[in-house]
Order: sequence, then C-alpha cells, then structure tokens
Amino acid sequence: HRGELDGNEDLINFAHKLEKVCIECVESGSMTKDLAILIDKSTKYLTTNQFLEAIDSNLKKKLN
Repeated sequence: HRGELDGNEDLINFAHKLEKVCIECVESGSMTKDLAILIDKSTKYLTTNQFLEAIDSNLKKKLN
C-alpha cells in the first residue's frame, strides 16, 4: 500500500512479486506448522527459518 500512496512502481512490483512467491510456497506445500495443521495434523511443515529461506530462495529466482 505504501507504494501506491507514493506512486512508487518499483515498490509496487516488488510487493506483488513477494506476495506471489509467498502464495506459491504455501501452495507447493512449503508452510509453517500453523498453516499445515489447518490441512491435516500429519501434514509436514517447515520451521519459521526454513520457511523464510524458501521464500528468500524463490524470491531471488523471481527477481532475476
């Protein structure tokens, strides 16, 4: 929202890419325990740091 308020297209584009990467990670099964237990108690999950690493890795790919 900050990008829209400031008319900053670079920030807007970055935010959209970050949001898309987060959604893609979860849809591919990479999620933290709080989300995984909503699917099933036996669903595999990542620690917070592992999830952030997955986001970081996928975001770097999306930005390049």
